[in-house]
Amino acid sequence: MASITSTTGASGLAIDSIVTGLMTLEQQPITQIKTQVSSYNTKLTAYGTLKSGLSTFQAAVDKLATAAKFTAQSAKLTDSSSLAATADGTAANGSYSIAVTQLATSQKLATSAYASATDIIGTGTLNISFGTYTASPASFTANADKQALSITIDSTNNTLSGIRDAINAKNASVSASIVNDGSGNRLVITSKDTGAVNSLKIDVTDTDGNSTDGTGLSALAYDPLSTVGAGKNMTQLVGAQNALLTVDGLSISKPSNTLNDVIQGVTLNLKSITSVNATLEISTDTDTIQASVQNFVDAYNKLNSSLRDLTKFVEGGSTSNGPLLGDSATRDIMVKLKSMLARPSTTATTFRTLSDIGVKSGENGVLTLDTAKLTTALNTNLSDVAKLFAPSATTSDPQVTYVASSSKTQTGTYAINVSQLGSSSQDAAGSINGVTAYGSGASLIGAADNAAQGLKVSINGSATGSRGTVTFNKGLAGELSSMIGGWLDTTGSLTVKTEGIQTSIKALNKKSSDLSAKLPAIEARYRAQYARLDALLTGMQSTSSYLSQQIAALNKG
Repeated sequence: MASITSTTGASGLAIDSIVTGLMTLEQQPITQIKTQVSSYNTKLTAYGTLKSGLSTFQAAVDKLATAAKFTAQSAKLTDSSSLAATADGTAANGSYSIAVTQLATSQKLATSAYASATDIIGTGTLNISFGTYTASPASFTANADKQALSITIDSTNNTLSGIRDAINAKNASVSASIVNDGSGNRLVITSKDTGAVNSLKIDVTDTDGNSTDGTGLSALAYDPLSTVGAGKNMTQLVGAQNALLTVDGLSISKPSNTLNDVIQGVTLNLKSITSVNATLEISTDTDTIQASVQNFVDAYNKLNSSLRDLTKFVEGGSTSNGPLLGDSATRDIMVKLKSMLARPSTTATTFRTLSDIGVKSGENGVLTLDTAKLTTALNTNLSDVAKLFAPSATTSDPQVTYVASSSKTQTGTYAINVSQLGSSSQDAAGSINGVTAYGSGASLIGAADNAAQGLKVSINGSATGSRGTVTFNKGLAGELSSMIGGWLDTTGSLTVKTEGIQTSIKALNKKSSDLSAKLPAIEARYRAQYARLDALLTGMQSTSSYLSQQIAALNKG
């Protein structure tokens, strides 16, 4: 506001005091706006706290939202220095005895020593192939899965380092390096892949006319079936060999030290030869599941505490009330969360509610976990606990099998009708939930834009027509995650609320700015009015004084 200087008027009128009081009244609407904006900002902060709490809870919920979370397995070894193992959830729980007698290696070949890496070797063509060498009867069988490399060596790359670079430029299954072993520089060629099937054979077409004598480019020739000076001119540093091991007494030979096809559902990583048999124990990882349930309980309690603080009522003190007290969106969230936590599963049989697995709601909605009860449930019927949290389905027709669902599949019971059975030459046809479904081989998949969207079932048997129903349950975690996602979505209730408040704040701030802009003119008008009044009063005082003098003079006469 512009500063306007004024003093007490000649008449004695307190212009400054009067104008200051009037301007205080003029600024009251602005003060009221600022108070309202502050209140709105407090609500925005509260909504931010609520969104953060919901996001944290949703992250904990998502750890239980898929059936795969309940198939987690632990793989424990008595010799972790020689072996490593992981299980993907499909392995059979049990104990396995493993002995490693040989690790898989990749072949390494080296040339004779050269004085410098820039020494010229020769020109021609290198043909590097991969395969298996058999000593008796002596043979080399090409690896059908790998294409041989053809590398041209000419005057631009005929040095030791040039040949190295030419081989590496192929970016294939073989690499080259130069190693100085003290006697000179040697070109080392290494197969990138382990196993006997990846042994190297190097054929040379030497421009000097002799491709096997070890002079010129033929110094790089390596035929495992030949002899030195006749085509086997490089030295083998490491031979290509398979990993050899036994699992429960069964002998196994594999080209790699990473094995994912020995024990179904288990990946083994061989590190070294074992001195004694190692024992591998595969079991359901109930510790991880239990930790996820505890995290779920803790995250909900934190959210519940935040909701109670945001909506608290303090009798006789409005300033102590929660900023979202009486807020309809927040109240709706609290009611729906409480209702969801009490909802039973429609597909589980023994453990259908949170209470059944040891999760109970106490005073003020605080959840507690009975770990002993949860452990019993996990050991008794793990699949039921999975159905409580994660998506699952049951079918009334034993020859109809639930396969999968999507994030848009809704909990419910849906009729299945088959008009055409699937086979290797045609897709199944029919409907789910009365809507024409997509066919994929022997499966039907719920069409878009209906409650059964993405629900996939496999149709077996020979009957067409009605094939009963499929009852799908999204699971507590799935339902909670979807519900929270809806609240936090760009079109969700919380977003609508916060955007509405932000719009109101913007409008109020503009109104405040407009009012503030008018204040200098209003003050100037008040001062001008009271300046005129002061002048009028001064004139009246002068007239009064003159008349008093005249009357006094007449009285004397």
